[in-house]
Amino acid sequence: MEYIKSQDYEYITNKYHDASKPWDGNHRFIRRDELFSAETGMDPEELLAQITLKDSEHTHESHTVRKAYALSFVLKNTRISCDPRDIFPAINMVDRPLNKPLIEKWQKEIFTDLIPEVGKKRSQLEKDGIVTMWLDFAHSVPIWENVFSLGFEGILRESEFARMGRELTREQEDFFEGIRITYEGVLVFLDRLYEMASQTPGSEKMAAALKNIRHRPPSTFYEALLTVYLYFMISEHVDCLQVRSLSNFDRLFFPFYQNDLQKGASEQQLRTELAYFLLQFSAIGNYWNQPIFLGGENADGTTVINELSYLFLDVYDKMGIYNPKVQIKVSDSTPKPFLLRALDMIRHGHNSIVFVCDNTMRKELMLAGATEEEARLCNVTGCYEYSVQGSYGTGMNYSNLLKPLEYTLHEGRDGVTGVMAGLPCPPVAEYESFDELYAEYKRQLKHLIDITTALNNAYEGYLCEINPLSFLSATFPSCIERARDAIGGGAVLNNTSMEFGFIADLADSFTMLQKYVFDRKELTLSEFVDMLDRNFEGNENFRAKLRADREKYGNNKQRPDAFATDIVNFITETINGRPNNEKRGGIWGASFHVARMSYTQGGKTAASPNGRSFGEELSKNLSASMGQNREGATAAILSATKIDATKILCDAALDLGLLPSTVGGEDGLEAMYGLLMTFCKRGGHALHINVFDADTLRDAQAHPEKYQDLQIRVCGWNVLWNNINKEEQDGFIRQAEALI
Repeated sequence: MEYIKSQDYEYITNKYHDASKPWDGNHRFIRRDELFSAETGMDPEELLAQITLKDSEHTHESHTVRKAYALSFVLKNTRISCDPRDIFPAINMVDRPLNKPLIEKWQKEIFTDLIPEVGKKRSQLEKDGIVTMWLDFAHSVPIWENVFSLGFEGILRESEFARMGRELTREQEDFFEGIRITYEGVLVFLDRLYEMASQTPGSEKMAAALKNIRHRPPSTFYEALLTVYLYFMISEHVDCLQVRSLSNFDRLFFPFYQNDLQKGASEQQLRTELAYFLLQFSAIGNYWNQPIFLGGENADGTTVINELSYLFLDVYDKMGIYNPKVQIKVSDSTPKPFLLRALDMIRHGHNSIVFVCDNTMRKELMLAGATEEEARLCNVTGCYEYSVQGSYGTGMNYSNLLKPLEYTLHEGRDGVTGVMAGLPCPPVAEYESFDELYAEYKRQLKHLIDITTALNNAYEGYLCEINPLSFLSATFPSCIERARDAIGGGAVLNNTSMEFGFIADLADSFTMLQKYVFDRKELTLSEFVDMLDRNFEGNENFRAKLRADREKYGNNKQRPDAFATDIVNFITETINGRPNNEKRGGIWGASFHVARMSYTQGGKTAASPNGRSFGEELSKNLSASMGQNREGATAAILSATKIDATKILCDAALDLGLLPSTVGGEDGLEAMYGLLMTFCKRGGHALHINVFDADTLRDAQAHPEKYQDLQIRVCGWNVLWNNINKEEQDGFIRQAEALI
C-alpha cells in the first residue's frame, strides 16, 4: 500500500483483531496478547473483575461518579503498547469494558425495577417489526475546536475553574466531580503512554508528541491526528460512547498542515501521517464505518475546501480503503474540480462518499432556531445526520410505515400476528372511498407516533443514569455552564428524532390500491386484502402486474410522489416540535433513515399492495423500492426532491444507482456532476451513489473470489460485496436490473 510499509501495514491491520476474520457483529476487539507485555497492565479478565470489585466501594456515589472512577481505573490499568511499526499506540482490553459491569447492569435495573412496563412494550413492538427502540449512545461529536484549543489538561482546568465559587446542588457537584476524575485518569493514561513510547526504540516521535499533548494543546499535524485518535479510543472503546465524526477535517486540520509545511515538513511526510491515521479506522473495522467530513463555507462565504481537502481525497483513494467513510458538504462555493475528483473516485468503485447539501442543512437548522453561524458550522455525523456543534440528538427508534396500513386493512390488527396493535377500525368492506381508507391510515399512523413518543419519553430521561458522559460533556461549554450532562439536557440542543422507514413502499401501495381498487375496480378491497393475506398465492400474475406497473415513487410520477410528499408532510406536522423527555428539554422531529431495518423489519411485515411479498426487504431512506426506479437517475432525484427536506430534522438521504456505461469518460463525469448539482439546487439533503451493472453483480455473486475489493454502499455506509448475505445481494441485483 502506498505511504505505508508492508510490515507496518500487516501490524496495524492485525493490531485490533485478527484481520483474517470477519467483523464479529459486536464491535469487540479480539485480543492479541503477543503484542502487549503483562508488565504494562492487567489481563483483560482481571481488569473486568476489578472494575466490579472497585465499583462495590462506591455504591453510595452517583452513577456519574461511579462510572468516572471505573473509567479512570481502566485507563490506569489497561495494557498498552507502542511499536515502531506504527505512529499510534495500542490499547489491549475487552472492548468497551464498562458495558457489562456498569452500563448494562444499570440499564437492566432501570427497565426491570423502575419502568418494567416500558421495557415489555418496547420488546413487543420490536418483536413484531413495528418499532425498533434502542438507547442511543451512538451519535456523539465533541466540540473538536475546544479539544484542539485547550488540550486534555486544559479541558480539566477549565472545568475546575468553572466549578469554583458556585453554589451547586449535589447532582451538579457530581457532574464536575465526574469530569475531574475522568480527566485526571486521562492524564495518567497519557503519562503511561509517554513512558512506554520513550522506552521503545523507534517510537521517539510518538513519545515527543504524547509529552506535548499531555500538557498542552496539539501544535503539529501529527499531534492533532494523535489527539483525535486518543479521544476516539477513550470515548468509543473505553467510555462506551461512539464518536460519530472525526471532525470537519480540512477546516480544522489545515492550520496544522500549513504550519508544518512552513516549518520545513515535506508534503510526503504529512501524507504518510494521514495514511497511518486513516488506516487505524480501517483496521478497527466498525461495520457502520467511521465518519469524517470535508468542506462547507467560511464566514465570508468562501469555500472551506483547500489543498488539504484534495490531499485527503488523493491519499484516501490511493489507499483503497472504504473506512472511514467521507461526507462532503456541498456549498455554493465548493470548487467543481474537487467534486469531480470525488465523483471520479465513486465511478471507479471507491464510493464510501456521501454528498450533503449545505444550503439545505443550514436552512433547516435556522428554521429550527439555530443562528447563521451555528448552522454554517454544523457537524455531519453518523451516516449523514447533522446538528449544531455542542448538540446531543438521539434517534432511539425505527418506525415501520407499513404497519399502520396493516392495521387499516385488518380492523386494527397486525397483518402478520393478528394481534390488536392499532386502533379498532372498520372492516375493509365498509370503506366507501379511497379517501376514507387514506384518512384511517393517517389516524393509525398518528396513534403509532403517539405510542412511540410516549415510550421514548418514558425512558429517555434515564440515559444519563445508564451511561453518564463526563468525557464528552467537558468539551461542551453549555454543559459546563449548566453543570449538566450532555445527554441529560446540558447540550446546546437536546432533540429526539423518530426514524420513519419505507416511504416508497407506502406511496406505491397507496398508488396501487387507488388505481386497481377504487379507480379501475379490477377487484374489491376485500379481495385485495385477501390476496395479501395469502401472500399472493394463486394470484401470482396479479402480483407480477403490480410489480411491473411503472407508476411508482422514484420515477417522477405524479400520483406516488404526491402520496410520499403528503405522508411526509403529515408526519412532520404531527411530530415536529413535540416536547421530548422533560429532563432533556428538547423537541421531537421526523427523520427518514432506515439503517438495516429494510431487512429486519421487512422480515416481519406482511405482503404489501405494491406487490412486495411477506418478509421481503423494504425500501431504503427516500429511495425507490428495490428494482422500481425504471426511469433513471434524474427521475429518482426529481421524486425525492419534491419532499421538503427542511422539514426533516436530521436526515433525508437518496440512494442512487448508476450504470458504468453512463458515467464513462468526461461526458459521464459531467453527467454525474449535473445530477449532484440538480439534487442540491432542488433542496435535497444527502446523496450517495452506487455505480454497478447487474451482470457484474451476478458474476460477483457466483465468483466471490474474483471480487475481493468490490464495495457496495448499503444505506449510510460501505461494505464489501462478499460480506453481505445473498438476500441483500439479490436486492442490489434487482436495483441494477432496473437501471436504464
